[in-house]
Amino acid sequence: MELVEQLKKDGTDKGLCRLWQMKLRKGLGTEALVALYIKGIDFCISEDFPTLDFLRTHFKGVCEPFGVFIDEDMPTLANKADLVLNGACRGMLEYDGYSVSRIYIRHSSEIAVNVSDHAVVTIDIFDRARLHLSVGGNDASVILNVYGTNTDIDFVDGDKPSNVIVNFNNKTTY
Repeated sequence: MELVEQLKKDGTDKGLCRLWQMKLRKGLGTEALVALYIKGIDFCISEDFPTLDFLRTHFKGVCEPFGVFIDEDMPTLANKADLVLNGACRGMLEYDGYSVSRIYIRHSSEIAVNVSDHAVVTIDIFDRARLHLSVGGNDASVILNVYGTNTDIDFVDGDKPSNVIVNFNNKTTY
C-alpha cells in the first residue's frame, strides 16, 4: 500500500475527520506530509498518529529538514519554528532576537532550550521527555505546557523565572 494511503487508513481508524482525510492525497511528498503533521499536531499527538514505529520506518532521515525529528542526536539549532521531537532526540535549541517558535517534545527526548532577548517560545512536553530550560533577561517569554506526570523539567538557572508560565495539565495528552 502506498504511504499516503496507509496514513489515510491508519488515521481514519483513529478517527481522522473527513476534511483531513481529503488532505491526504496521492503524490504528496515528505515536505507536504510534514506540514500536515505539524498543522494537525493536536490530533497526531492525542491519537499517537502516526505511531513512533511508523515514523521511524517511513520518515526517519527525511523529515528533519522540515522540523520533525525522530531519535536524533541533533545539532544545535537556532531560531527554528515549529519543531516536533519524537522518540529519543537529544540536542540544544537556542532562541533569541524576535523569534517565535512552538516546540513539541515527546517520548524520551531530552532537550536543552535557551531563550533570550525578545524571543517567544511555547513548549509542549509529553511522556517521559526531559527539558533543561534557560531563560536570559526579562524580555523573553516561555509558555510551558506539561502533559502527564512523568516529564522532567530543569530550570538551569535555579528557580522558575518570572517570564516562564507553566501550565500543568491533569492529563497525558491534548
